[in-house]
Amino acid sequence: MPPVQYQSKNLNHLGLVAAMCRELKIAEYFDARITNDSDARNVTIGQAVVAMIINGLGFTGQTLYLVPEFFEDKPIDRLIGEGIQAEHLNDKILGRALDSLYEVGVSDLYLNLAIKVVNHLKLPCKALNLDGTSLHTDGVYNSNENPDDLNCIHICRGYSRDHRPDLNQVVLQLITENEAGIPVFMAPASGNVNDKTCFQEIIKNHLSCFKAALNNRYLVADAAMYVAETLQLLDKQKQLFISRVPLNIKDAKELVGKAPAMALEPVEGYEDYSFTEVPACYGDVRQRWFLFLNKKRRLSEQKTLTRKMQKQSLKEARDLEKLGKKAFLCRDDALEAFALWQKQSKLCQSETEPEVICKPCYPGKGRPSSDSKPDHFEYFVQSTCFVSCEKERIRWPHWVALSWAPMIWTKRV
Repeated sequence: MPPVQYQSKNLNHLGLVAAMCRELKIAEYFDARITNDSDARNVTIGQAVVAMIINGLGFTGQTLYLVPEFFEDKPIDRLIGEGIQAEHLNDKILGRALDSLYEVGVSDLYLNLAIKVVNHLKLPCKALNLDGTSLHTDGVYNSNENPDDLNCIHICRGYSRDHRPDLNQVVLQLITENEAGIPVFMAPASGNVNDKTCFQEIIKNHLSCFKAALNNRYLVADAAMYVAETLQLLDKQKQLFISRVPLNIKDAKELVGKAPAMALEPVEGYEDYSFTEVPACYGDVRQRWFLFLNKKRRLSEQKTLTRKMQKQSLKEARDLEKLGKKAFLCRDDALEAFALWQKQSKLCQSETEPEVICKPCYPGKGRPSSDSKPDHFEYFVQSTCFVSCEKERIRWPHWVALSWAPMIWTKRV
C-alpha cells in the first residue's frame, strides 16, 4: 500500500472571507447576470470576482499577474471551487472578467449586490451617508484626448483631498449605510468634478432605488448637498435629509451673528454642547436648522483666532516700518503710499496723522559743504499704529463664527 501523501496549505483568515462570499452567493450573483465569454473557461466570471475579493482582503497590494503566485499555497478548492488551479487565476482571465463587469455596468451591479447584502444581514439602515473622496494617481495618462466625452472618466488635476495637488486624480462618490458602514453605492468620476453636481446626479438617478429597496429614513451629506436644486429633488422624492448649512448663505450668516444673544439649551448627555432650533425655508423647502455651540471648541478657536490676529498685526506693523524707510520723490506719493497701507490693513490703523519728512540729497559722496545746494529732495512718511478692537470685528467677518464655533445642521420638516 503506497504511503499517504499530505500537503499543507495556508488558510489564515481567508476561510472567513470565502465563507461569507459563499453565504452571500456572490459568484452565483455575477454568473446569473453576466454570460461567460467562453465555454472553455476553467473559472467563471463569478469565481474570478471571488478570487479578486480574496486576494484584495489577503492584505496584499499586488498586481493581477501576481495573483497566481498569491494562490499557490492556498486551498483553492475550499476557497473558490473544485478543479481550479493557481495558474487558472491569471491576469488574462481576471482582466476579461473586469471587462465584462464594465460592459454590464459596475455601479449598477454593485448597487444591487449591496442591497442584497444589507437585506441578507437584516440591517435596519435608518440612514444613508453620501460623500466623495479623491484618489491621486501616478504615471502619465492620455486623459485629455476627448475632453468632451461625458462617458469617459478624465484623470486630471482637481481639488485634492489627500493633499497631493501636484498629481492627477480621480474622484470616488460613495454611499454607505449607517448601521455597519457597508458601502451600498460607488461611482468613479473625473478628477476635477464638483461634489455639488455629482451629489445632485446621484440623488436624481439612484435615490428612489434606495428608498424602495432599503426604506432608509434619512440621507446624510455635507454642505455640498445643500444646494437649492438638490434640496428640491429631495423634497420631490419625500426624502428626509441631514446636512450642514454653508455660511455663505445670507440667513446662515445672520443666524451666526445673532448667536451670542440667543438662548441655547444644553444637549442631554453632552455637557460641552448646547443648541437652539430655528425654522427655515431655503430653496422653497421647509426645514429646521439647529445651531450648536461647543464650549471646548470655542476656547480652542479663540486661541487660534488670537494667534492669527497677532501674526497678521505684526506683519502689518512691519509693513508700516518698511514703508517709513522707503524714499519718495514728492510729498503726495508718500501720502498715497500710506493711504494704500491703511486700506490694505485688516487690523492695524494709524495712531496719529502721518508725518512726511523731507530730506535733501546732495551730489557726490561725503559730507556736503556749507554752501552746496541739494540735488533733489526725498520724502519719507512716518507714523505709529495700533490694533483697534472695533476694527477687528469689522475687518474679520468670521470673528463671531470662529469664537462661537457654530455647527448648523438642517433636516427637512
